[in-house]
Formats: sequence, C-alpha cells, structure tokens
Amino acid sequence: MAQVSITGTIKMIGKTQDISEKFRKRECVITEPGGQYPAHIPVEFTQDRCSLVDGFKEGEEVTITAFVNGREWTGKDGVAKYFLSLSGNRIERTGATAAAPSAGARQSVPAPTAADMPPVGGDDDDLPF
Repeated sequence: MAQVSITGTIKMIGKTQDISEKFRKRECVITEPGGQYPAHIPVEFTQDRCSLVDGFKEGEEVTITAFVNGREWTGKDGVAKYFLSLSGNRIERTGATAAAPSAGARQSVPAPTAADMPPVGGDDDDLPF
C-alpha cells in the first residue's frame, strides 16, 4: 500500500461519524498551496485514528501521513468504476504552529552570530595560506 505525506493548512475538521456498530470515520480537509490553484485534499481517519485529529483546529499548518487506497466497483450496468481514498495514519504540526520539543528531545543549536565569528583578515589570521 502506497504512503504519502501532505503538508498544508487544515481547512475543515469533520465530526466523527458512526457508520455502523463496528466502523467510524472522521474527515479532515487539508489545503495544499501549490501551482496556480490550491488543492483541497480530504483525508479520512478511521476507527481509533479518529482521535488523532483531536487537539487540532482549522487554520493550523500540519503534515498528514496517509495510505493511498484504491478500489474497483462494478455497477449493475457492468461498467467498472475506480475509487481513490486517503486513509490518515498520522498528523503533526509544522511551521510556526509546531509544538516546542520536550525536555528529552534533541534541540537544534542556534546559528552563530557575527560576534561569534573570528575577525576576517588582519594579522591574527593563523591560516598557512
């Protein structure tokens, strides 16, 4: 099964729908800015993954990892139709809305400033060339 990652802004978070006693789903639409027109991509979170969307709100920048599912269906008229869906597996904040790393997480070192750099040129240059 193919897996994709989509980064964009949450446009809509649907309510959890109980389809049957054994199946439930929740839709999240993410807007991916790209090209001339932005793409509004619906991703379905099913079963216990419905709760992954809790805590997120519309307008947040996220990356969603999803499985690509394709199905074939043949109608009564004998014509085959093909359906495609994205099943959400993971959702994470990105960009400015990303949460700060936890205490045990690896943190990045800030870039050096001009004051941290040695002077350019002059007699203090100890390079052999």
